[in-house]
Amino acid sequence: MAYFTTKDNCNIYYEEHGSGEPLIFIHGWSCNHKFFKYQVDEFAKNYRVILYDFRGHGQSDRSEVTERGMNLNRFAADLHELIEYLKLDQVYAVGWSMGTSTLLAYAREFKCQYIKKMCFIDMTPKLLNDPEWKLGQSCTFDIVQNLQFMAAIAVSWEFAAKLFIPNVFAKDYDQESDEFKWVAQQALDNTPHCMMNMWIAMAIEDFRDVLPTIKIPVLLTYSGDGLLYGPSHGEYMKEHLGGESRLVIFPGCGHGLFLEDPEKFNRELKDFLKG
Repeated sequence: MAYFTTKDNCNIYYEEHGSGEPLIFIHGWSCNHKFFKYQVDEFAKNYRVILYDFRGHGQSDRSEVTERGMNLNRFAADLHELIEYLKLDQVYAVGWSMGTSTLLAYAREFKCQYIKKMCFIDMTPKLLNDPEWKLGQSCTFDIVQNLQFMAAIAVSWEFAAKLFIPNVFAKDYDQESDEFKWVAQQALDNTPHCMMNMWIAMAIEDFRDVLPTIKIPVLLTYSGDGLLYGPSHGEYMKEHLGGESRLVIFPGCGHGLFLEDPEKFNRELKDFLKG
């Protein structure tokens, strides 16, 4: 077990596997580094794989020190400080869901410093839909539904998590499967106020203006049968990114496409990193 301490005194858990060029995997909201269980051993054969838990998540600090840092700018700073702590350069960075939001905040705050290539997994640049924006979550999730979901978190994290977890998978995914039960168990092991704070942090952001500033290559991996996002979200990202990008759709997969079809995801990521 390894930790580093951020400049604002938060202890961040991280792991390293393998050797070679650095490859960082960044998990999503209510999740942790273990979600990349199907990627670690495969990529550690050729890369220095680095995993970590966001503050307020997993094995990182959930104490009062996180109260002043539960926002995406701070999450981006944590990533930046981890890269500098490990003395890395020319990093490959893979972000899933809120991990993608963290990379977008990193691009805004640090201009992609130290990062050679990025991979975005199934995320929108703006979570909430409005009369002029229909590519947020589920293409219908608006400010009213957002308040209702926040109320659910406030009343019972267990109840809110059970509402959210089915959205990680494709439509009609077997909720009796071991994978589904594992994801649900991981989600329940969270601190409610951290989940609330970071949901608000995502909901208030709009990264559309950041996309054209990203000039490094980006792999866009999007669900083909997801409940949250889909091909149209990936197409928007590809159209508006400022540099070279490649869009790959995962038929039959949902938001957790790298869990649902790890062989295809690993193959596409390998090709992108080598390309």
